[in-house]
Amino acid sequence: MHVFQSREQLDAELGTVRKWQRTGQALEASLMFAKAEAHSIGDSLVYWWQDAATLATEDFVGHRRYLTVISPQDGALTVQVAPKMALEPTEPYSDLTDRERFVGVADEVTIPAMAICAFDIDEAYRVVPGQSGAVVTVHVTVEGYSFPNK
Repeated sequence: MHVFQSREQLDAELGTVRKWQRTGQALEASLMFAKAEAHSIGDSLVYWWQDAATLATEDFVGHRRYLTVISPQDGALTVQVAPKMALEPTEPYSDLTDRERFVGVADEVTIPAMAICAFDIDEAYRVVPGQSGAVVTVHVTVEGYSFPNK
């Protein structure tokens, strides 16, 4: 998991890579659209915003083809994250949804408002129930440049 405290930090660290430039564009544009209305930039990402309460799940979600990026807009957001290998699968990977589900014990992290959190492809996460506020979600293709030191 990578947490960038601001868009400026994301741009400084990854801004020379096209898919991360597009991620920044998606974060800026997302709240101009209707809630839960998905949009895309090119073929490398899809984005939308919704209430934190609708993102909360009892189980962990992992992806294989897309990195998940979330950015709470109205206040901090608490998530739990763990390596997939440390969790127990409850639902096999679906190529149609690019999702697999898990249960287990994970680290709890609070993402500050306007920060940007990107989950690695080998991680699963869950938004802790009982939270509110707008959250932007971006699914970014794993193809091409990812994170340094991985």
